[in-house]
Amino acid sequence: MTTNNIINIAIVDDDQLVVQLLTGFLAKSTNPLFNVSFTANSGNNFLEKLRSNPSDNLDIILLDLKMQDGDGFFVLEKLQKLTYSAKVILLTSYYKPAYIGQMMNLGAHAFLPKEIDKEELSSIIQETYIKGHYFSQEQLELLRTQITPKTLKIPKLQIEPKDTITPRELEVLQLVAQQNTTKEISNKLFITPKTVEAHKSNLLSKTGVRNTAGLVMFAIQHRLIDPDDFLIWVNNRTL
Repeated sequence: MTTNNIINIAIVDDDQLVVQLLTGFLAKSTNPLFNVSFTANSGNNFLEKLRSNPSDNLDIILLDLKMQDGDGFFVLEKLQKLTYSAKVILLTSYYKPAYIGQMMNLGAHAFLPKEIDKEELSSIIQETYIKGHYFSQEQLELLRTQITPKTLKIPKLQIEPKDTITPRELEVLQLVAQQNTTKEISNKLFITPKTVEAHKSNLLSKTGVRNTAGLVMFAIQHRLIDPDDFLIWVNNRTL
């Protein structure tokens, strides 16, 4: 959260009723506190507003997929060329759980249907901000079948991952996959949160993925963690 434990959010949707409902709901939240920094009615409109709103003050982007004048795919592509720390939650009427792997590869941090319960959305926004990604149980089961070298394209690497990922980076990667937050990883490895973030940054650079969700998929693809163990870890974290 940027300041005073407030999560700053941008809403990008061409349906003004959806924007109004989301804005009204988020404004009423007290735990956590949400602040709608700005709204946009298209991808290009969002990118224009982003230029005048420093990206380091933005924590979460609630992004629709189907819009005129720049859809969600267009926005995700443009965001990859910018330096930003905000997490992207795709919120769409065209939701299908089987698309989860594709959406994460495009740079999304969470993928949800617009019909989601608003209280659940509140929890997911908070979890995505803290952990860097969110997977539902159904999505995890699908990822288990999708994340294999044959079914999901592995990012092209300049280096061989197992040879270049250091033992400490591997520890961090495994703890990320186990759904640990930066603070939890810091406590478990007896290193500072800043050092944890540095290791994550190195892992993103070495693996060629775009976010922590991509790191999880990379770890499973390259057998750095076992898919079954991953599901057990997540289930234990949500009990």
